[in-house]
Amino acid sequence: MKKKHIDSNPKLSCPGDLRVGDIYTHTFHGHKSTIVDFNLNKLHPVIHKSQQNGVLFDVGHGQGSFSWKVSDIASKEGFFPDLISTDLHSLSMDGPAYDLVTVMSKFLHVGMSLYDVVRAVTSQAAAAIGWSEVIGSLSKGKVGDITILRLEKGEFMLEDCEDSLRTCNQLLQPVAVWKGGVTFPIKPGNIKNTMKK
Repeated sequence: MKKKHIDSNPKLSCPGDLRVGDIYTHTFHGHKSTIVDFNLNKLHPVIHKSQQNGVLFDVGHGQGSFSWKVSDIASKEGFFPDLISTDLHSLSMDGPAYDLVTVMSKFLHVGMSLYDVVRAVTSQAAAAIGWSEVIGSLSKGKVGDITILRLEKGEFMLEDCEDSLRTCNQLLQPVAVWKGGVTFPIKPGNIKNTMKK
């Protein structure tokens, strides 16, 4: 049976023409083709409709695809990503993305719950690529990939891809990592707590 396309705004045929299970990435960029109508400071209606109809929205932070302004407007409307990814590469690893826990922390700052943030990088991510039987949760028979995180309180300066800085009051930090049951060392993060002790 052919999947039905979602009605779309002609200016936003993507994500409007995407189907259930399709992934729309680089969702929170601030460029001309963003999910926000800056004349109204609101999301284009097709964004909510697409998510409600099963299109998955991914972050894909990278060097140019995360804007505090866009994420603020989205969060005020209760719109958060289904999937959180870094799009990490040589031009984003020293900022503004840094690593997965930093990107996760940015979504905590705009109001996404810790539960939903963790789910967006584990079980939902595995389901999105059809790997739920192999990875994505701590279940018997699945690959032993585990990261223990600490939620550190303080003041952390985090930038978006438009050089806008925010003081965030919490930051996820890795404590221990196992991949395939093998432990790996933790490297110190780039983001420092600026709160005076």
